[in-house]
Amino acid sequence: MRIEVNLNWSSRFCEEEIANIAQVIEKSGVKKVWAGELDLFRKPTEVAKVVEEYTSLDVGLIVKPERSIEKLVKKYDICIIPGGKGYESMKTTLLCFEKLNINAKKVYVGCSGRLMARKAFEKFKTLKMTPRLMPNYIKTEFIEWIIQGLDWEEILPIGPSLILPSKMVDELLIAALLVAGSNENFAKKFGFESLYNSVMSVDVYRMIANSKLERSDVVKKYEKTLLENFTISGNLRDVANKIKSLSKFNGVILADPFFRDINSLKFLKNLIAMVKTPIS
Repeated sequence: MRIEVNLNWSSRFCEEEIANIAQVIEKSGVKKVWAGELDLFRKPTEVAKVVEEYTSLDVGLIVKPERSIEKLVKKYDICIIPGGKGYESMKTTLLCFEKLNINAKKVYVGCSGRLMARKAFEKFKTLKMTPRLMPNYIKTEFIEWIIQGLDWEEILPIGPSLILPSKMVDELLIAALLVAGSNENFAKKFGFESLYNSVMSVDVYRMIANSKLERSDVVKKYEKTLLENFTISGNLRDVANKIKSLSKFNGVILADPFFRDINSLKFLKNLIAMVKTPIS
């Protein structure tokens, strides 16, 4: 089964840089990119506007529920992600779905917890919307845990990605730390409690702001675990095989820092071609 590969985009890049990278992505054979939302970076709508101006790529948006999205959903596929942890964040996210017109384009929920996923699925059904999930996990067993047997129409995994070796491995590990520390119940289920507790002691957002990872004892201890369980990374063949291992789902999104890495972009066209072949 052929799997569709998308790219996720969140950056501080200027318009010219966005346009240049978007053109490289388009030439690789990728058909769709997702402009993500992070407080420190450009607004996803700004990125989308530039990508659409300079390429024919399809663009989706990954946004927080606080953003006014009633108009956006008529133009873009949208993934709504909780703006934080806890009940209030979940409640805000679920209420956001009620604002959407059922005639909107595709709407996904992006999350890392079973409760959020189940509540979103129930909300989709109540509103007669097609249930679509964008889980923050890139291993089948983790994704099946969050799916919990519910009949999702589409499942589109997303995860930190990079072709190694790369000078951007620190940024990859920062992104992996965010995923590893996103859900305590997940950590308990799969034996990552020690890692989760360690991540809670690290100021990951300060690392993102500085675009630099301090090689603390936490990172030194868990680097291998982070790379193996929370990233789509390795050499070109490794990355292709990891993508193909997710072929039972509707696609996979290669997230930050892949699109910012010159080396990864250079091999993107080859990667797309390799994904079409059997696992080796």
